[in-house]
Amino acid sequence: MPMCGSPVAQQVFSTSIYVVARVTRVWRTRSWGTRSLVMSDAKYALVRDSRPVPCSSPADIWLKAAPRARTFEQDKVFELTAHINRLASSCQQMLQHDCQEAGKQHSAEVDQLSDASQLRPRVISSLKAAVHQFRQASPQHEGELKLTVLVTWETGKGIIHSHVAALPPRPKPPVKVQARGAPRQNATAKDSEWVRTRQALEKDKPPDVNEILLVTEQGDVLEGTQTNFFAVVDGAVYTAREGVLLGTVRGVLLEVCDREGVQVVLEPPSMHSIDSWQGAAIASTSRLFLPVHSLEYQTRQGETKHKSFDYSDPQHLSMKLEQLVLAEIARRSEKLL
Repeated sequence: MPMCGSPVAQQVFSTSIYVVARVTRVWRTRSWGTRSLVMSDAKYALVRDSRPVPCSSPADIWLKAAPRARTFEQDKVFELTAHINRLASSCQQMLQHDCQEAGKQHSAEVDQLSDASQLRPRVISSLKAAVHQFRQASPQHEGELKLTVLVTWETGKGIIHSHVAALPPRPKPPVKVQARGAPRQNATAKDSEWVRTRQALEKDKPPDVNEILLVTEQGDVLEGTQTNFFAVVDGAVYTAREGVLLGTVRGVLLEVCDREGVQVVLEPPSMHSIDSWQGAAIASTSRLFLPVHSLEYQTRQGETKHKSFDYSDPQHLSMKLEQLVLAEIARRSEKLL
């Protein structure tokens, strides 16, 4: 069983829910979908199936990647069914790999991990136990939670680990971002090398800055270190399609825009045309869809400038999209407790 204080693997590819197979004492780790949960010492909760396990580390130390799944309105989980389905699909792919390439046959219990209908009650039971443990140990925390689910199998048995930690409240306005970082090499995978690079950027982040934006040498804004990025230009929403991680909330925003008849241009906003931007926003599982009020950047001549956005009109497109996305996320969230 992995201990909470030490990483499960040296490298984790992830967008959310993790699948881990242990073969001859080597941990192989993959993840698809959403990230999940942890707890201990009134800060974190870690549960093996439904049994509490001592834990004093956050999920990013435990798994060497940042958590992504979250609660919404405290007792619901955003896209819970979709996450479980992706988790089962990931299990199926790895089990098939074991069978085809390693000639390894698994027990009926392990094979059931690839069946979403059989995996679902085990994941929900584990999550409930972890959330309950966290709430008992941290009654003062009344906000949302980060959730992480880790599925392992060994000696013919499937094991579900659930990790829970407090999710910080959404930033209050004004929200400030800074265009400073360079794009990641592989945007489709959040591996441990990218985590280290991101940590270096965040270490130098001023306290009043909420996010660092990654900008190409050509001046295209691709994404933030933890977020997708959007700019409102002439009533249309601009956001990169290539070279970015396609986040869950980004997908919700694009569907909302399609439903509401808002034009979307799948191109990265250009810093060279920043004067024509009417608004900007960042999106992630923790922030949801968050309008940006101020953007700090440097010109080619090295001069520091600030672009401010005025949202005093409640009908501003950025503000309307925030409310529409929040409503859609509420609709897609399933009750856990």
